[in-house]
Amino acid sequence: MEGISLFILVFTLGLRHGLDADHLAYIDGQTRHNKDTRFAKWVGTLFSLGHGGAVVIVAAILGLVSTRFTYPAYFDLIGTWVSILSLFLIGTLNVVSLLKHKESHTHEHFVPKGLKGKFVPKFIQNTTNPFVIVLVGILFAFAMDTVSQTSVWALAALHAGKFMPLILGFVFLAGMMITDTLDSLITHQILKKSDALGKTMSKIMGWLIVALSYGVCLYEIISL
Repeated sequence: MEGISLFILVFTLGLRHGLDADHLAYIDGQTRHNKDTRFAKWVGTLFSLGHGGAVVIVAAILGLVSTRFTYPAYFDLIGTWVSILSLFLIGTLNVVSLLKHKESHTHEHFVPKGLKGKFVPKFIQNTTNPFVIVLVGILFAFAMDTVSQTSVWALAALHAGKFMPLILGFVFLAGMMITDTLDSLITHQILKKSDALGKTMSKIMGWLIVALSYGVCLYEIISL
């Protein structure tokens, strides 16, 4: 019963991680940039394959080295505060962008803003190569908040077996892939709508990212 609870918990964490504001912003942007390609609606799947694959590797390594290495108590605390600050900045960045977009009366769709994506070189941001999207997913996985959160459930799972962190890594990947894939499918559908409807839906997506950013930020502060 405890094993089932652990599977459900990590699967849920994967679903929530797929709703990370940086994920939504990057997947939305790449789906728009690749709207005329055959893989546009699967951008989220490609991104989560890279991101989740890296998480699986991190979880497996933690399972192997944890018997010889103990993480300092403040490791997760630092990761949590990095996540809190990042979410607050992403939420604020999108609020400012949404207000500017409204004042400009532009006919262009609103494009959500992310934080990690700003550190990705421009030629990679505007890629039409699906393998590069997988690579960016891998790079996103090595952020402090992702590694620290992965370490918490991976180390907690060790009592259930040496290979449990690896198995849970795939469970986490499955949950995240569902959310990320839905994101690119929805964005792809938005792009096919009439200009007025598509513009409205892109703004709704922007405010959704703001709500998620501030909501998860507040939740993590309360959890501390």
